[in-house]
Amino acid sequence: MSTERPTSGLNHEQDQQLASLLSMWDGGPLSAPVFTQIARIIPQPIVEVVVTRINNRILEALLVPRPNDDIVWPGMLHTPGCALRASDYQREDGNPLNGAYERIQDEVGNQFAAPPTFVGRLHRTVERGPEVVEIYTAGIANDAMLKPGCLWYPMDELATHPKFIQVQLGHVNMVIAHFRNRLNQASYPVRRHGASL
Repeated sequence: MSTERPTSGLNHEQDQQLASLLSMWDGGPLSAPVFTQIARIIPQPIVEVVVTRINNRILEALLVPRPNDDIVWPGMLHTPGCALRASDYQREDGNPLNGAYERIQDEVGNQFAAPPTFVGRLHRTVERGPEVVEIYTAGIANDAMLKPGCLWYPMDELATHPKFIQVQLGHVNMVIAHFRNRLNQASYPVRRHGASL
């Protein structure tokens, strides 16, 4: 019998069973329950793409609904994003971000109008567990049809939206600051939490 200490909370037999089960994984998507348990233990590499538009001189973000049976945020609204997967690193194009971008575009039901622009990186702990998050912003076609449940919402009002996942305000504010630096404030008075930028 191995003298190595088992995983905290497990005995040796349970530890071996868990290791054996995980060794059967074939590299594809994880189920929501398995992903949720792993995310609780190991910081997840997350790609967030805040899809934006300027509507009547107000910066808006596209929000997407979580499924009603979501383990952590059932029925809540969020900016689109996903975790990088091991399979993303096996892509023929050699760019794992493209795997995340494809899943995000599928989630919103539209192609990005241009490649996403890098905004920044942050470390955070959410209800699901610790994350290392890369934040991007992108647009979609002005006449794009949205998937059911998706909606545009003023970014400066997300802090008071009862169904918005509030932990996402950190990266939303980074995108607001990104636009504030890029746009002429006289032409585009983008607001941040009710205040003019």
